[in-house]
Order: sequence, then C-alpha cells, then structure tokens
Amino acid sequence: MKDRRHVLDVPYTLRLAKLLADELRIKIVTELNLREMSPKSFYDQFGGGSISRVSRAFDLLIEYGWLRLTRTETGGRRRGAVEHFYVANHPAVFYDETWAPLPMSMKQMISGGIFEEFAGRVRAAMEADTIDARDDRHFSWVPLLLDQEGWDNAIARVDALFHWLFEEQEEANLRMAESGEEPIPMTVGLAAFESPKDTEKQP
Repeated sequence: MKDRRHVLDVPYTLRLAKLLADELRIKIVTELNLREMSPKSFYDQFGGGSISRVSRAFDLLIEYGWLRLTRTETGGRRRGAVEHFYVANHPAVFYDETWAPLPMSMKQMISGGIFEEFAGRVRAAMEADTIDARDDRHFSWVPLLLDQEGWDNAIARVDALFHWLFEEQEEANLRMAESGEEPIPMTVGLAAFESPKDTEKQP
C-alpha cells in the first residue's frame, strides 16, 4: 500500500483516472463522502458483484488516497474477523488546471457518469416519494443568454455554492454530534454548461 507521502506525489489526473475507470469506485467514493462504511456494509447495502470485488475496489481507493480508515470493530457477527471502516478524503473534484487538458472523450465520459449518478438519485427520490415531501424543496432549471462577463459571474457563483456545501456539511456534522439529531439525506445538483445555440430563445 502506498503511504500518504507517496500518494501526494501521484499526479491528480492519475488518481482521477484510477477512480473513474470503474463505476463501482465512483459509487464508493460518492457514498463514503456521506458516511463511513466498511467493504461489507457497502456490499450489503449496494451490492457490487461480490464482496471480494468490493474489497479490491476499497483497497485501490485507499492506495490512491481516496479513502481513509476511521475505525475497526471486532466481535459479534464478525466471528473473530476485523471489520475496517472508511470515509472518503474528499469528493472527486476537477479544477480548471486538471479539467482543461483532459481529452474530449474523457470529459464526455465523466460528464455522462455525473449525469447518470444524479439522474439515479432523482429517480430514487421520485420512487420513494421524498422528492416533494418537503414544501421548501427546490427543483428547477433556467435557460440564460449571457455575455462573457455574465458567464464568468454565474460560474463563479455556482463554484462558490459548491464549495460552501461541503463547509455546511462539516458544520452540520458538528451540530448533529452534539444534538443527536437524525440527519436529513439531501442531494444538491449543480450544473452550468453551454447549450446549443439553436435551442435557446431570449428569456
């Protein structure tokens, strides 16, 4: 296993390539950004082909710095075995300097994967009747026609909200640790992209 110093020496693009090469790895990092899990608890909840395949995916994600160990447990149903629990170090985030040089085929694959994951979450919420369970929920999209300055301003606001969400998650974790309040599962989808010119009308 690579130590932490070695992981930091690995180019971020290579770490991303290892993550994005397998939908199972993406799913693991996505879920472990929300909660700690062991390979067995992940497999019990989400599947993944086999427990050995899930364990191998965990091992690779640990090797490339995507997951970190939080605790171990023994006893009970484990029958002498040690169960290791992990959380994600951070989500898979592309910064301008790592996104720009990627080939278009990889960008399309990544964007497609993000859309499929988000669409799956929307579908699950609709099937479970949670998407409209709260009156203060927000679900919308809006077409715009902007100049370059407007584009830059909008992207900056979206990026700022994206980073603020993780700050709020940390604050919420601290509050819930003190209050014991049950967490509310929430999905936030953010997208800002150029549309085909012939599909947009002046708003």
